[in-house]
Amino acid sequence: MTTSERIYIVGGTGTIGTVAVKELLKKGVAVTLYARSPAKAQTLFPNEPNLTVVEGDINDLKPLEESITGHTRLFLLVSDLVKFTKLKTAIAQKAYAGGVKQIVDISSFASGYPWRSSPIGIIHQEAEQNILNIPDRGAFVALRPGRFMSNILWQDIHPIKAANTIVDTQEPGHVQGWISPNDIGLTAANILQELIEKHGDSVYNLIGDVISLKDRAELLSKILGRTIVYTKATPEEQYKNFTQTIGFPHIIAFSFLNAESPYGERVTPGFSILLGRAPETLAQYLEANKKALL
Repeated sequence: MTTSERIYIVGGTGTIGTVAVKELLKKGVAVTLYARSPAKAQTLFPNEPNLTVVEGDINDLKPLEESITGHTRLFLLVSDLVKFTKLKTAIAQKAYAGGVKQIVDISSFASGYPWRSSPIGIIHQEAEQNILNIPDRGAFVALRPGRFMSNILWQDIHPIKAANTIVDTQEPGHVQGWISPNDIGLTAANILQELIEKHGDSVYNLIGDVISLKDRAELLSKILGRTIVYTKATPEEQYKNFTQTIGFPHIIAFSFLNAESPYGERVTPGFSILLGRAPETLAQYLEANKKALL
């Protein structure tokens, strides 16, 4: 990238976005952060001369529209699953109209599932397609991460604290793919600094580690210093856990209940090429965040 480029960030104060912003600032890149709370942004990124904060909400994109001109690239992460497709499409339209030449979008592995086979997949598929259909658009890179390792910190925490167990509906030897939020953020930051032509309209599935349910319980036992076992639940029991204990609405709970890739689970071949290092393992991530599980 050239030194005259500025990168616009939407979704930069969460787990993934924070990593991307910090990496860009560390490399001396000029960053504009669209944030609902400038105070939070300043706390996360204090004393950064290359950081500009624009106060705004994704439900009112006027501040974004007024400040996007002059930026060459956009990091896009939206967490509102109700207005997801509408918001991503609107932000992308305004970004391209303002001169943005590349959007790096945080999508989902479920976007690659068969058409309309998953509620989570549907909204990501529709958002990607809408952006691809924008006339005279710039490049569009979709990052499709698998299960976030950070999900364990709020999903497994309840049965771990209540009964020293983790719960799923699969057999103990069933293997699942995971991705560190740190690796998602770093991948996005790297792509945003490389030649736009290098990545074009690429799609990157991101899986950094695979582990069976039984081995995940054993890993947690080692990290926490006490025995954690795996318990196979019925779909009805897990649905109740998702809706009543965690508080998921039906659509999200049912999606998580069926969150198994039809293409199998494996570490993304060549992931280290995008990262510039080996991907973070689940063991490394949980060890670094074990206080959240105690």
